Amino acid sequence: MNREASRGFTLLELMIVVIILGVLAAIAIPSFMQPYHYSKTSEVQALLRDIGAKQEAFKAEFGQYLNVSTTMVFANRRPAAAPRNDFGWVDWNPGTDAIDTAWKQLGFRPQSAVRFGYVVVAGLPGVTVTGVPAGLANTNDHWWAAVGYGNLNASGATGTTDTTQYYLSSSQNIMGVVNEGN
Repeated sequence: MNREASRGFTLLELMIVVIILGVLAAIAIPSFMQPYHYSKTSEVQALLRDIGAKQEAFKAEFGQYLNVSTTMVFANRRPAAAPRNDFGWVDWNPGTDAIDTAWKQLGFRPQSAVRFGYVVVAGLPGVTVTGVPAGLANTNDHWWAAVGYGNLNASGATGTTDTTQYYLSSSQNIMGVVNEGN
């Protein structure tokens, strides 16, 4: 038998090519995901700063910050449907309950649909509010704290165990992550 006319690849050569492509993909994918992650978080950063500006304007007019959500729990977020499992957009359609009325009173309404759910609480000096992480409430002065809940991984049912929480407060003028789920 003559093997000179043989054309094509052996199974070993194909396996080596597949392994090389797999290694290249494993190296490249994380570098492409970082800008995607930052694009998702730009919304929460901008809107938390806007909420802070609205709280400062409210205090300038009324002498204290507005406790919009009453407690800092996931269930009190607005819009209530955010974040979605597929990280899709959710329209900010205020209802008529006390929390929605407080959002209107604060004067906050995003210009477009959002991917994060927002909670804002405030307190008087020496008063704490349920669910506020340590350090976000300034007990020596009037204070406010805001959290944006988002499902950055979109890997399952939304809830506090699969949710990234970005926070900003009057006592800590830095934005950070309180809890990152899966």
